[in-house]
Amino acid sequence: MLEGLEAPIEYDKYGRMSYNPIFHENNGKPWYKEDTQYLIDWYDIIGPEEISFAIDRTIKSVMHKATLLRKGGKMKKPLKKTTCKRIKKNPLARVQVKQI
Repeated sequence: MLEGLEAPIEYDKYGRMSYNPIFHENNGKPWYKEDTQYLIDWYDIIGPEEISFAIDRTIKSVMHKATLLRKGGKMKKPLKKTTCKRIKKNPLARVQVKQI
């Protein structure tokens, strides 16, 4: 982590955290094979927001990578569509998954 550096946490209109150097250290760097495999294995289970914290990238970049992997055939589309509530909306709760 970057010591002594404070950056305000900003969110877009969808509730996604914008780039912050404290939380997104890997943003702009090439994707590691381990990060890509983690994304493939867990994206439909825990959602993009929690993955973004785990691999130090923005939510937008995680969602974009998932789209590219699905279009390329490396990641299967889910059988059931699930939604994950944003952590910002309810900071005391863990990610809640709702099946549609």
